[in-house]
Amino acid sequence: MRDIQRPSSPANVFGWCGSRFEGGGVATLFALDRQLGDIVRTTEQPIVGQMRLTWWYEALTRLDREPPPAQPLLQDLAVSVITRGVEGRALAAMTEGWEILLDDERRDTGALVEVARRRGATLFRAAGVLLGEDDRALDDAGTVWALADLAVNVSDAGVRDRARAAAIDLGRPAFATRWSGARVLGALALDARAAMLRRGVANGPRRAALTTRFRMIGR
Repeated sequence: MRDIQRPSSPANVFGWCGSRFEGGGVATLFALDRQLGDIVRTTEQPIVGQMRLTWWYEALTRLDREPPPAQPLLQDLAVSVITRGVEGRALAAMTEGWEILLDDERRDTGALVEVARRRGATLFRAAGVLLGEDDRALDDAGTVWALADLAVNVSDAGVRDRARAAAIDLGRPAFATRWSGARVLGALALDARAAMLRRGVANGPRRAALTTRFRMIGR
């Protein structure tokens, strides 16, 4: 069996769709996701990771009512995301998703989907606010993207296989009908599902054609 393929970079997918990734707050949201993921990846003791994620949960929630502390990412979020209608308490749900991965006993498919929904659906909904995009399938799209991203970044083969299978399965109904809106974010999930199906290579021409077609016609 061939090695699992990686999703294309968000910046490339946005570029194929003719949309700006940097400078509009969306890149800052993905930077937050990476920050939270780095906590989980670099933590050897779960209790320490939980404490660090709790700090971020509380810091994000406070952005709704207080100026940001002297932390660059929080300051960027306050300026480019919170001021544009995204609530910090909504973003805080991403920490709850990542926290599940600190529990070695919660690695079944249901737990992985919960991780992906709290992480990816939250991220995509926030990005949708910034882009002025909306679609009823946006939550599922974010979940598919997060499952695919997890599948290519986890060392546990069982977790990888379950995340990959769930991304493929959840992506089927998400792309069964034409999307009327949120096509840039939908393209991210479509590319991620294509990676799980081993269609094309990350950032390659086949993926570019797939996402460009989706941006144009919505399926």
